[in-house]
Amino acid sequence: MKIDFKKANAFTLVMDVVYNIWVILLAGVIAFCSCQIYYLALKKQTYTSSMTIAVNLSGYTTSATTTSLSRTIEICETYQSVLSSSTLKAMVEKDMGEKMTGTVTVKQKEETNLIDISVRDTSSQKAYDTLKSIYKNYPRIADNSFNNIIISVISAPFLPTSVSNPSASLAYSLLFGVIGALVCTLIVLFISFMRDTVKNITDVDDMLECKLFGSVYHINKRKRKIGLKNDGLLLTNPLIDYTFRNSFSEMAIKLESVQRTRNIKSVVVTSVAENEGKTTVIVNIAIALAAMGKKVVIVDSDLKLPAVYKFFRQVPISPENDIYTYLSGGTDYESIVKHDDITDVSIVCGTNKHFNSAKILGTETYKQLIKRLNADFDFVLIDSPPGGVAVDAETIAECADGMLFIVRQDYVSVEAINDYVINISKDKLIGCVFNDIYEFKNKKKLIDEQVI
Repeated sequence: MKIDFKKANAFTLVMDVVYNIWVILLAGVIAFCSCQIYYLALKKQTYTSSMTIAVNLSGYTTSATTTSLSRTIEICETYQSVLSSSTLKAMVEKDMGEKMTGTVTVKQKEETNLIDISVRDTSSQKAYDTLKSIYKNYPRIADNSFNNIIISVISAPFLPTSVSNPSASLAYSLLFGVIGALVCTLIVLFISFMRDTVKNITDVDDMLECKLFGSVYHINKRKRKIGLKNDGLLLTNPLIDYTFRNSFSEMAIKLESVQRTRNIKSVVVTSVAENEGKTTVIVNIAIALAAMGKKVVIVDSDLKLPAVYKFFRQVPISPENDIYTYLSGGTDYESIVKHDDITDVSIVCGTNKHFNSAKILGTETYKQLIKRLNADFDFVLIDSPPGGVAVDAETIAECADGMLFIVRQDYVSVEAINDYVINISKDKLIGCVFNDIYEFKNKKKLIDEQVI
């Protein structure tokens, strides 16, 4: 399988790591605890008893010459082999009456006549007894090997009371914890990279069965700093980012061109899943069209989860004069079409949820409503329920001239998107709006690109 690294998006990779940081930390903790369990519970504990001896020439004093000291060091180096010999080991085993299980380590301190002797064993008592036996028996061998040697004990053998080198087990556990966290991070990055979603603008034309119509970059709301609320992502807000504003201006111009060439007035805006930003997109396209002098109306046909009214809170809407009441025969056309003086956009919507929407949207009354709005307005933008969630979108699409499809970055699988798009008539499909795009990109460069 050929891997195309161009499909990767640095921001989505980083965000996946951030979103799964608790999993990564948990993996590190599990690796650390597992290593600690191994060292403290499963691995045999060892204890070390040690002593230090000094090897001197007979007659050696503090005023001895450097030559005498050098000779002493040479003898000391040779003396190590005596303490590590099999002969001494046999004598120790005979003295103890059992096989020696401990590990004997003999080490000369560099450029000195001092020798450290240590015994490591699984029992503190065994380590101590073995070292005592070595201390007791080594002179018998040394006396036969060296003349004029004086052995003095600097520190006597002691009974160890703690496990040998406990800091090493902690260090290894910390290392395993870091390795566990790193491995988990790599797994998260691999899953993120391999996830079959639309991550880059170029992926739209390459991977989807529809062409790119427009792109909307994510805007950092920073609610406390600049006062943007969930319903404040409108072009009328003076604090809105330029790139965000310019994206919708371009789409409005394109939509006007599509109307001239394909005679499209009513446009359904839908998506595969919820929370892909279709309502935000449709409202801002409407505002951009109105700014161009077009007469625009938004029809909120997502009766199960209406959201258009949240962007027009200054417009009074009551259950007595909303779209559902009209479709049910409870009010007239004039009472449901509301105009917002701030955005110069008209809306037909409701505030309450209705779960029998498929039945009521399939009536002749709804079709006649769209036809009448087509006659009264330059553009009719219809907010539809997600196509992958409800069948309402298919019913609504039959009443419209065209369809815009919203795809949120790294949100829905390419397969799910194409399965839905492929069933849309090519005559009606206008294109795809790639929404909520995150990228590590220079802001000035991005503005220059959009101006060009």
